[in-house]
Amino acid sequence: MGRRDWSGLPDELLTKIGQYVSGHFDMVRFRSVCRRWRYSLPLSHTNNWHLQLQITLLKEPKPDYRIRIPLPFYESYDPELEAESSPYHTVPSSIVKTTVCIINQSSLLKLEETQQEGKFRIINPISDIPIKEFPKVLNLLDYPIMEITRGYICKISHSNVLKAVILPEYDDKVCMVLVLCDHGRLLLWRNGDEHMKEISNKFRYDDIAVYKGHFIAIDRWGTVSFVDSSSLKVVQYTPPVLSGGKKKNLVVCSEQLYVADRYFDRARTSQNPYGKWDPSVVDFKIYKLDEDWGRWIEITSLNDQILFLGKALNFFVPIKELSGCNKGNCIYFKGDEFIGSKSHGVSVFDLADRRIGSILSFPGCSDMLCSPSWFTAN
Repeated sequence: MGRRDWSGLPDELLTKIGQYVSGHFDMVRFRSVCRRWRYSLPLSHTNNWHLQLQITLLKEPKPDYRIRIPLPFYESYDPELEAESSPYHTVPSSIVKTTVCIINQSSLLKLEETQQEGKFRIINPISDIPIKEFPKVLNLLDYPIMEITRGYICKISHSNVLKAVILPEYDDKVCMVLVLCDHGRLLLWRNGDEHMKEISNKFRYDDIAVYKGHFIAIDRWGTVSFVDSSSLKVVQYTPPVLSGGKKKNLVVCSEQLYVADRYFDRARTSQNPYGKWDPSVVDFKIYKLDEDWGRWIEITSLNDQILFLGKALNFFVPIKELSGCNKGNCIYFKGDEFIGSKSHGVSVFDLADRRIGSILSFPGCSDMLCSPSWFTAN
């Protein structure tokens, strides 16, 4: 059979095909076929964007050096001082797209879109720290790429913002944004809102995600709730996990809901509830939701899969997709080591023997997250 001239497809068929192109790399490849294909799918179809928002955060406590004179000898009211003493302040922020992908069947990377069209920052998929070993110019279209998942990073010069998720998923027309802040607070922004609004609830949350087209959040007891964007309230969806762990992460895979529960060497306290100085992780347990019976089932083995618990994304990857990696049934997560170390701050937990340690103590495991050998730096 001779070669087909794909450039001769009818315009209406090209338009129909373009409706199913959602990923950035698929879009670039589609447009690279020929001039007609390029013009049939505008860049705005999956164009880079930065969503600008105003986020209201708790102020960091500041030492008070004022001399206090007991009443009734001194009493005054200063409205400006009262305004400054408000526990909240509003800061600008932006939310940018990220894509976790496997490049050349060997490197697991997160690509963060920039405001420059077609340009990306290559970052560690667990710590979100830029990987500096790559060359400044790297044409990703020269290598086979498998997209694993997509997510978002909240860019803000404030440590209190932990994570952001968006609805609808994988769409440029953003309607709602849910943000998880330090101390487990939830903030919601809806299209048309001037500022984010706090979800009114007495519970504090460990993680947020999108599940079956809805925002969900999990509290420290392991109860998953839907976030109602209309009433700004939460509605309980699952029973609590009640496993004894101290920090829960949500993982959504193939329409299934999982919870990774981590155990620490010391308890969380009210002064340090969500870990600016996290204690050391000593164990993990994994649970899967049985929706038919409304219960959590403990998963004792991941078989040939690896679970990655990142700063903003949690996901599974089969080891068959990563050449040279023969160590499955593990959890990769941000550990205790300094981010600038050779481990990039990543630790590994082996579910088989319950061993935990730096990624460097597991031979061959660090290759997928560091400078690969398949490119030549200029």
